[in-house]
Amino acid sequence: METIFRTLDIPKNHQITFTLPRSIPIGKAEMVLVIHPTLVASAVSKDEALLKLAGTLKSSSNFSGDSVQLQRKMRQEWDG
Repeated sequence: METIFRTLDIPKNHQITFTLPRSIPIGKAEMVLVIHPTLVASAVSKDEALLKLAGTLKSSSNFSGDSVQLQRKMRQEWDG
């Protein structure tokens, strides 16, 4: 699993394209796209911005089920 962070401007046509690093293997993959509008620094602190994301993955099929089993699976990916 690899995390890629990019900041970009959303154009009027709402279409974006990007090139993945060569380290990403060819084939099927799951991808999660999180859209977080840029915040005005003085309006919201970083802590408040983080709290706004709380619970956003609650209904995700990737993070549902037994939380202990999910953590074990994630650790196996790190060790593997």
